[in-house]
Amino acid sequence: MNTKYADQRRENIMQTIEREYTIKTINEGIENGNIVFNHPMQRKPGQWDDEQQSLLIHSVLANFAVPQTYALQMFDGDFDSFSVLDGKQRLTTIYEYMKDGFKLSEDTPTVNIQKRMAVTNENGQRKQKITVDEYEIAGKYFSEIDTKLQDKLKDKVLSVIVLTDCTDEEIEDQFYRLNNGTALTKDQKTRVLLGDELSAFIDRVEASEFFSEKSHKSYFTSLQRKRGEIQTCILQTLMLVMDYQFKNFNNDATMEFAEWFRANHKNSDLEYCEELFYKLNKAVVASDKPNKLMKKTSIPILAYHVQTIDELGITLEKYGEWIQELMDSYTPDCEYASYCGQSATSKVKVVARLEYVEKEIRKLVK
Repeated sequence: MNTKYADQRRENIMQTIEREYTIKTINEGIENGNIVFNHPMQRKPGQWDDEQQSLLIHSVLANFAVPQTYALQMFDGDFDSFSVLDGKQRLTTIYEYMKDGFKLSEDTPTVNIQKRMAVTNENGQRKQKITVDEYEIAGKYFSEIDTKLQDKLKDKVLSVIVLTDCTDEEIEDQFYRLNNGTALTKDQKTRVLLGDELSAFIDRVEASEFFSEKSHKSYFTSLQRKRGEIQTCILQTLMLVMDYQFKNFNNDATMEFAEWFRANHKNSDLEYCEELFYKLNKAVVASDKPNKLMKKTSIPILAYHVQTIDELGITLEKYGEWIQELMDSYTPDCEYASYCGQSATSKVKVVARLEYVEKEIRKLVK
């Protein structure tokens, strides 16, 4: 035995334990907090459309195979409390459907359930008779499908592979293998670099009124939201606010900052960032339609300069009026537009936008 590195070896090696749970038990675990979906590597909710959600429910009811869920053990010795690593969309879809959160697509196939029963023929011989019952589920909420199907869904057993004693590198490797060799997206890598605490902070800011689709105060398409562009926007704001020498605003630079920020941030930095977005939200007037100019290119700049208007004694109301004027007067050939568009993530253009906004809001003091 080579003992040279024996003292450097890990005390525990990664293990995988297969567990089986009924959907009813899984749903109870979600409700009482024993099953969570907050691992940074998880994709954002809402990734599946109606057809994908409906097909999953049909698959469960019609006895099609459902992939295993992979999860990380949360507490030593407790395999019934875990953080889902792969399977969030499946488990949350089933949970939401059973809460009548959505109805199935009109194209959802009929569920055929086979029944076997023993019968006696005219010769007195016992034989097995097979019949098939058909159940229509298209366009129906959970509460509207046949009670036999409701019970079948509740009692369906799903397999969960629980991983224990994993390093961050092993978790990323496991995710890589589960996705057929597809590497983590840059959004997922960024969340891994941020860790649980900062990812939760990003989620909290993202859930605020300013970024809400309903308020129309910022503009992100559904695809941009799924790709994590609001997360990028928040991190870019922090790049400006913190004492950090950013290279540019591209994805690689944002990931590099995420790693730096995790090691160097203070709780007061998080509170300050939340305050900036709170004030920007107060300044920007709500609209009945999306403001397509209030997007990732401008938001970090406008959030950063909340501190400038505080220093100059400019009210949030006045700042909001100026922002609206900027948006209303925006044309492809205006000065501000020349600092957006192509190469907008370059440091030169980011700084140009910062300087332009500061120059204009200083005029409000006169």
